[in-house]
Amino acid sequence: MTQGQLAELVCDHVEAATGHRPAVDDQAISRIECGEIAWPRRATRQALVALLGTDSEAALGLYPKRTKRDSNKDEATKRRHFLALAGLAAPLLGSRTPPHIGTIDVERMRRKFIKLEALDSEHGGGDTFHLYFTELARTEQILRSSTRRLQVSDGLVELAAQQAQQAGWAAFDAGFNDVAVGLFEYSHSAAKQAGSLELEANAFVHIAYATGQSESIQAADAACAALGVSAPGKTVAMLQSRRAWSFAMEGETDAAARALDDAHAGLDAGDDAPSWCSWMNHAELDIMAGRVWSVLHQPERAIPRLERTLADYPDDWARDKALYLTWLADAYLDAGDHEQAVAAAEQAFTLASEVSSVRPLARVRETAQRAFAAGAVGAADLVRRAAGARAPIPLQL
Repeated sequence: MTQGQLAELVCDHVEAATGHRPAVDDQAISRIECGEIAWPRRATRQALVALLGTDSEAALGLYPKRTKRDSNKDEATKRRHFLALAGLAAPLLGSRTPPHIGTIDVERMRRKFIKLEALDSEHGGGDTFHLYFTELARTEQILRSSTRRLQVSDGLVELAAQQAQQAGWAAFDAGFNDVAVGLFEYSHSAAKQAGSLELEANAFVHIAYATGQSESIQAADAACAALGVSAPGKTVAMLQSRRAWSFAMEGETDAAARALDDAHAGLDAGDDAPSWCSWMNHAELDIMAGRVWSVLHQPERAIPRLERTLADYPDDWARDKALYLTWLADAYLDAGDHEQAVAAAEQAFTLASEVSSVRPLARVRETAQRAFAAGAVGAADLVRRAAGARAPIPLQL
């Protein structure tokens, strides 16, 4: 039903029940939907319950004298439900929760998590997941049991959104996609409550990245568009580069190219950014652009970018370097350079073997199979060895 149609039905229902026709129109329905009218007249509430087939006014989100604190409690319940759906239980945390939390405490928690985020560069998700998830559980524990001002609550919820994205990324990296998506959904709920459009958009982008579903890509597209020009340049660059990747995976060349252009424009703005995207720079954007053009089978655009950046890329960041080498190998195959392709894939295999991430070995297997199908010398042996290799990943998180 449109808002106007529902308004007409409400008026008919109230008139039949009371003999009086109320002044409920499409604007009134819109204001009820948006929460501007939290507690309409009794007859209107009863009409909405009857017409929409719910068992209570609360099921429609209608509450008397509804406050932001009430709304936050509802959002917290939804967030924790996402964790339950993801099959995750909060770990047992040894230290006592402080009875009161202030701005200084939140900032201390934020600085600690920034240090933990840096571990993602050198370790796979199988090694880092519990570090990130324990921090999220600690934040949730504080949100449940400590007193604080509303501003402090918003800071904690925003931190929880950031922690959930990092934990979700680690789960995705370790091959637990359902857990990852559950955490990304949690993150979206928290970011929405905290009023962080940037983290909301990043949650959608993560979901699109993990699922590859066209609906997720469209949601991420809309969220990025909603940011407008107000977001920090590095934030825009990271979000747009990840959008470009999603478009590339869908084979949408023009959309991917536009997203990369937007990413470059954001990075050139050169302003500050939150910690979760502060690592974004021209080298990382070159890597993403190279991957995008490799997936889109344009080796003449992929190879120069990937070669240039990987020449100085540290082996200590083994997971990422292994992944990027596989896309370089794919680009070499598209260019007909089989020898270079196998050499890049071999280097990727060496780096991937000891990393607690499922993604590098999976990519090496795909690239080795491509090289074998193309008749590349040495590809058959790489296929055999890659098939027998196993990443050091736990059976469950």
